[in-house]
Amino acid sequence: MTRNSQAIFRVDFSLRREVFFVAIGAIIGAITMVAPITFLYTGLGLPYYLTWMVFGHVIGVYSSPTSSIITGIAVHLITAISIGIALGVFLYKTGILNISKLSNGLLYGLLAGSIVFVVFFIPVYQFILAPEITRTMAAMKVTTTSQGKEYATTTTITTTSTPQYHYANNFTVIMIVWLLIHLVLGTVLGGVSSCISIRFGSRYRCAKCDISFSRIDSLQKHIQLVHGTTPIQLKRILILGGGFGGIEVLRQLQKAFQDDVDVDITLVSRDNFFLFTPMLPEVSSGMIETRHILTPVRTFCNRAKFYEADVDAIDLKNKHVVIAHAIGKQTRSHRLKYDYLVLALGGKTNFFGMTEVANNALTIKSIGDAIVLRNHIISMLEQADIEHEDIELRRCLMTFVIVGGGFSGVEVAGELNDFVRESIEHFYHNLDRIDARVIVVNSGDRILPEVIEDLAQFALQQLRKNGIEVMLNTRLIGAAQDTVKLNNGSLISCNTLIWAGGALPDKLIGNLPCDHDKSGRIVANKYLEINGYENSAFVVGDCACVTDPHTGSPYPPTAQHALRQAKVATKNIIFAINGKPNDRKIIFDYKTKGVMALIGKRNGVGILLGHTVHGFTAWWLWRLYYLGILPTTEKKLRVTVDWIIDLFFKRDVTRLKTFTEEDSVKASTEILR
Repeated sequence: MTRNSQAIFRVDFSLRREVFFVAIGAIIGAITMVAPITFLYTGLGLPYYLTWMVFGHVIGVYSSPTSSIITGIAVHLITAISIGIALGVFLYKTGILNISKLSNGLLYGLLAGSIVFVVFFIPVYQFILAPEITRTMAAMKVTTTSQGKEYATTTTITTTSTPQYHYANNFTVIMIVWLLIHLVLGTVLGGVSSCISIRFGSRYRCAKCDISFSRIDSLQKHIQLVHGTTPIQLKRILILGGGFGGIEVLRQLQKAFQDDVDVDITLVSRDNFFLFTPMLPEVSSGMIETRHILTPVRTFCNRAKFYEADVDAIDLKNKHVVIAHAIGKQTRSHRLKYDYLVLALGGKTNFFGMTEVANNALTIKSIGDAIVLRNHIISMLEQADIEHEDIELRRCLMTFVIVGGGFSGVEVAGELNDFVRESIEHFYHNLDRIDARVIVVNSGDRILPEVIEDLAQFALQQLRKNGIEVMLNTRLIGAAQDTVKLNNGSLISCNTLIWAGGALPDKLIGNLPCDHDKSGRIVANKYLEINGYENSAFVVGDCACVTDPHTGSPYPPTAQHALRQAKVATKNIIFAINGKPNDRKIIFDYKTKGVMALIGKRNGVGILLGHTVHGFTAWWLWRLYYLGILPTTEKKLRVTVDWIIDLFFKRDVTRLKTFTEEDSVKASTEILR
């Protein structure tokens, strides 16, 4: 790579990575060499460990055969690693051959194997190994078996009729055999290094448009065709939304069009992070640190551009989107044109038009909501501790009402109940954990309608066993700062109301000129296309209404379905761009693999692949599943550490006033507009 080329593009890579990848390839290649060496020596009637013993003797280890063999293996691996490091440095410094392409990696490996054979093996063999091999073979005891009896003889290789003699004295045969063995080394070295580099290695990034390619030739072609004198017309894919659906579409498209220079991918999201929403209840209780379920969107954007902005307008007919972002008090707008659009804008809390509830309730849809909720819970405990002598006020402060008996409401109730009672026991000694009230208000005749009756009944029993009050067939009809009103006429004195009663799409989605369901979601066809805008506009996630062909009902707006919808939508976009006569669009027909919910105290319920699970098993499987789909290894490790810490230490009751309740109320009021 020249200095001038670095002005046009840069390599997101490092010398340490290149060396590491090639060294790994060299180690695996060295191990692979054992097979042909073993086959060769066994065919000649020699012990398969002869090579390792010879290496040990060269170093001067003669104490025992085992010591010689172990030393020889160590010397062989160290030599291979050293060669790998040297080749890695050479490859990185010269830039002669880029191994991010498998064919280049194999070619590089064959050249490396040949060079190692000529430059290293021939002189080492001629002057060091050959004399030692002869001495070792002459002095070895060869063990054979005859008629069930073992006997050993000392064999001195002097007869010209033995294959060992021909091998030891025919230089041409030796060189051909070892050349083939080194080509095996090179092939494995190059193939492994290339595969690792493609998966984890270098990214060649265009400095002008800030996108990267896995191969340098693709980047050079991109610079020529896109930034040249006569730029080509790009196929523009625009993704709106950075949730489960949007990010999965982005990842699948980048994989499909990694080195297609005529495809442009852009993602727009109002936040510059991806939020792992299934773990929001655990953040609200302090079990998981806030940043550990947040992943920067730019982490995913190798082949794509990213804009942190709000979507102001969508013109499906003329194929453009208006985005806006603020610089201080100034708002700037930009128009983005597209050829293919993916709507994955998610949803917002649905208060069903109840302004009083919106003004007084906390929600659990965003990371800000989780922080506000945690701060509020701690604030209630602090104030109750101060006012512990005022029984009525203390009871009001220690009462927490959750509206909604679905997954979100039940999981929040379980986490909140554990957090409040454990915090009272450990930190608030003027309070009694028995006085804490956690109430779930559910309009249906059962909680968790997504699971079968038996599991819902088990969850209900466990919640009540843990001290949570569950009110069935009950609706919230009003709310004030310190009171909630139910449809049966009763009032509950409380300072905490948490709304988990459903979601609806953004008003922008509801105003688009296309079919909608009664909640405002876009009705998609079986290919996840917007009716009337087939092959150009797709919709996934919470803002999509997709009918299950088996039940006739819409699929539930879950992360599981959003991920699957994203994969199907991506395949249909690829078909629209590269469709061949024999290709077909993919129908979204997905059978739910399972559903799971946590209900507190290391307890849960779920259905997996048609089998019901509950208790500790369900809780454990929930953690395994969601830990597995966290987007990065870093986040997996951080969340795992949080869970381990929670096993041995008390939860922190530090209150960070970064987000205030006024911020939450303001956001809820905006939802009703």
